[in-house]
Amino acid sequence: MSTPETAAPEERPRGPLSPLLTAATLVVLVPLGAAVGMFCTFGAGWLTRYWGAGMPVPVLAVAGLVVFLVLLYCACRLCAWGSRRPSAAVAFAVGYLASAVALVGYVAGGNLVLTDHLMHNAYLFGSMLALMLAVVRGWTTSLTASPPHATRVPWN
Repeated sequence: MSTPETAAPEERPRGPLSPLLTAATLVVLVPLGAAVGMFCTFGAGWLTRYWGAGMPVPVLAVAGLVVFLVLLYCACRLCAWGSRRPSAAVAFAVGYLASAVALVGYVAGGNLVLTDHLMHNAYLFGSMLALMLAVVRGWTTSLTASPPHATRVPWN
């Protein structure tokens, strides 16, 4: 005889609404990631604006970039956590990187948004690394998560 504490929970069948909600979430997160990527890439162009002004400016720019990368990682993880699916983090990252890569090249008028400066390269590769780590972390936590009843010990 099993007690209520050790009984396995009944699985509810997923209805057709679950895939539709997932698709709707992804349709919203790709443009959201693209908008965030566009806004942040234009903002990263300002990291070197006053680079030659003196010593505190480069230190503040590096500190600001590190804080930004941590916030970007957290935003991507928040997408996966909020939707309870790692595909949401992938959708956000794809939108973000699509707009960031599109803005790296020439824009109308021939101006570069990001130049070949060390801080601009650190922004590009750092954002790619932060998003990659967030997506991989989302996939690994969803794969290793065990159902709640698997951790319970039956007391006989």
